[in-house]
Amino acid sequence: MKTLVVPPLVTALLLAASVGAGQQPPVLTPRDSAFHALNRLAYGPRPGEVERVAQEGVMRWIDRQLAPEQIADGDRAAREREFRVLHYDRGDLAQLYLDAQRERRERKADTTADQTPGPVEQQGRRLAGQLAELAVVRATISERQLYEVMVDFWTNHFNVFLGKGADRFLLPDYVEHVIRPHALGRFEDLLIATAESPAMLFYLDNWESVALGLNENYARELLELHTLGVDGGYTQQDVINASSPAGASSGPGRAATSSSTSRCMMKGRSRCWVSGFRLATAWTRGFACSSCSPISQQPCTT
Repeated sequence: MKTLVVPPLVTALLLAASVGAGQQPPVLTPRDSAFHALNRLAYGPRPGEVERVAQEGVMRWIDRQLAPEQIADGDRAAREREFRVLHYDRGDLAQLYLDAQRERRERKADTTADQTPGPVEQQGRRLAGQLAELAVVRATISERQLYEVMVDFWTNHFNVFLGKGADRFLLPDYVEHVIRPHALGRFEDLLIATAESPAMLFYLDNWESVALGLNENYARELLELHTLGVDGGYTQQDVINASSPAGASSGPGRAATSSSTSRCMMKGRSRCWVSGFRLATAWTRGFACSSCSPISQQPCTT
C-alpha cells in the first residue's frame, strides 16, 4: 500500500481546534497531545492508550499510523474472520441477490402464502447488517486507527447507496477492493478506482451512458463533489465529455472516464461479465458493449 507522509497536514489537524484567531497555541503536555491526537486522528482513546501514545511520542505514533501495513493487527484480523460477508465474492453475492428477488416474486405471486421473508432474503439481510457491524468492529479494535478513519472518510466521500438495486451485492466488494486498498494512497488512484468500479457505475448510472444517450449523473458528481467542487470552474462541455464513452478521453484526464468499463455494462436480459463478475437481470435496452451478445458467456473486451 502506498502512503503519503504529510506532517504539515497532521500538524494543522492537531492545532486547528486549539488555536483561535490571533492567539498563541497553548503549551500541551505529552498526555494532552496524545489525547488530542487520538481524538482527531483515531476513533478516540481506549483504556491506557493515552499513556502509551504519550510515552511513545505523538509524532512517532503518527508516523507509524501513516504506514499501517507495518502495524501488527492480529486482533482485528481474527475478528474479521467471523464475518461471513467477507467469505463471499461479488459473484456469490450477485447470485444471492437474484435468488432473493426470485423468492420475493414467488411469495408475492402466491396470495395464500405466508408473506414473511424467506430464508434467502433473511440471509441477504443478515449479510447487509454484517457490513455495518464490521465497520464498527474495525474502528473499535484495529491498531491501524488512522487507516480506519480514512476508510470511513473516503467511503463517505465516494458514497454508494446500499439500497439501490445491484449495489446491494456490489457494496462489500467496493469497500474491500476499491476503498480500503487506496485509503492512504494517492487520490488519483482512488478516484480512478471508484470511477471504474461496478458499484459506482451502477449507483450514478454511468453504465447507461452511451454515445446515443448520455447520462450525466456520474459526470456531475465527479466534478461537483468528488473533485473540483460546485464553483470549480468546469463547464457543461466538461460534463458532456466526462459522460461520453467516445468523448471522455478529451475531458480533464484519465480520471474523467470509465468508458472501457461502462461500454461493457450489461443492458439486456442475459448474462455478461462486468469488470470480472457475471450479472443477470432485466434491463431491456440492449447491450452497450459491441463485443457482448445476448448469449455471451465471455468477458467483455474493449
